[in-house]
Formats: sequence, C-alpha cells, structure tokens
Amino acid sequence: MYLEYWGLKELPFDNTADPRFFFESGGHLEAITRILFGVKTRKTIVLLTGDYGTGKTLVCETVIGRLPPNEYKVAFISNPRMESIDLTREIAFQIGEDIPSRFTYDVLHAFNDVLARHASTGRHCVAFFDESQNILSTSVLEDLRLLLNHQVGGRPPLTLVFAGQTEFGDMMKSIPQMMQRVGLKYHIPNLQADEVRHYIAFRLKTAGNDGSIFSDAGVGEIEKLSKGNPREVNALCDLCLLIGSLTGKKQIGVEEVLEAGRERA
Repeated sequence: MYLEYWGLKELPFDNTADPRFFFESGGHLEAITRILFGVKTRKTIVLLTGDYGTGKTLVCETVIGRLPPNEYKVAFISNPRMESIDLTREIAFQIGEDIPSRFTYDVLHAFNDVLARHASTGRHCVAFFDESQNILSTSVLEDLRLLLNHQVGGRPPLTLVFAGQTEFGDMMKSIPQMMQRVGLKYHIPNLQADEVRHYIAFRLKTAGNDGSIFSDAGVGEIEKLSKGNPREVNALCDLCLLIGSLTGKKQIGVEEVLEAGRERA
C-alpha cells in the first residue's frame, strides 16, 4: 500500500461515503440547500438526480445530519428494490413503528397512524430513497405516491426524497401524477475544472498530506480524463498514487495519469 510512501494517514480517494471526505462543490452545496428547503417547506416530493459517482448519497446524508431530530423523523432506504408494501413497512420501522402485517389495508392504516402521532408532536417525517433507479417499477412509485394523500391538519406529514441516476428522472416523467407532486428537483453536475483541483487537494489534506503530490499538469489531465466525475477522479488518483509509489516518483505528473487512464480503459 502507498500510504507510508506518500506520508498519508489513510486512503484519500477511497470510494466510500465518508462525510469527512465530502467536498462541497458549488453543485453539491446547491443540492444540499435545495433539498433542505424542500424538506423544511414540506414539499411532498423532492427529486435529486445525477450521473453515477456524483455524490448523491453523501448529499442526502449531509442533509439528514442537518435536520434537527426533535423536528424530523427520518428514514433512509439505501436499497429500494422492494415491493411497495415492504418499502412502506421499512419507512414505518425506521421512523418508529414495526408493522408485522403485510396486508395492504393494515399497513396503510398503521402507517397513517404513525405519521399522525409524529405530526401531533410537531415532527415532520422524511423518507430518503437512495439509488432510486433500482425501484422495481412505475407501479411501485405509484403506490408510494398514494402515501402522500394522507394529511394531518391540512398539511402533509411526509416528504419523499428520491435520489437516483439520471435515467430515474425519465422514469419519473413517465408518471405525470408523480411529477405533479414534485415540489423541487435538482440535477448534480460534475465538478468544474477548478473544482477538480480543489477536490484533490481537499481529500489529500483530509488524509494527512499538504496536497502537493499531484503536479498542475497532472491534475489537468485528471480533469480531462474524468470529465469532472468525482468517482472517476477518485479512481484515477488512487491508481496514480499506486503507480507513483511503485516507480519511485516524487510527484504525480501527466505520465502517471495517462498510464492510470490506460489501465482503466
């Protein structure tokens, strides 16, 4: 492993959802701000899309961390590949209600009851669906939409936040009734060229280095090859650090980046 060679305390470009390594680019900051606004103003559906590896999961986790627990009850569904009845039961379980029955009538009544109980104490319920493109079908989405019909005191007690890859937006568009409920939507862009430079330096610093491992030309080549996709930046940088340590380099330049790009092609 290259950690000792480069004077690092931990892997700087590991593709895990570690909030310490979350770089708030302009796009990420706007996504967080918009979702928080959508939740706090009680929009019924908030839609977040983005290409793979753009940081949708970390955006959602950051938003969750900023929601006061005395005001919100939150469910986070990391794998929504379930039938609608099981998704409803899972949301209920995470916000405090274990529903043993799988009969639709029983589940919906119990679900509405738990929403009403939280609303009576001033808490708003929020369900985040990560990897929403894995939702089984449009019929499941239709069933989830029906959960929004219940109101308490004339106000919606539940917000659904869908975070998925770009194609999920097309899936949503195929259900006009669903899109009519979308109160806010945002598409996370890839990193801009100058953001790639700051992103790499930020992650190196977080891992214990001053950020001078990559040359300016090397960073420029990473930006071109990755097209600003954070996950691709991570993969290229990780491989570059390995190549550089094996070949005894003092700094990562264009040569190492191009070799990493060939290996990933």
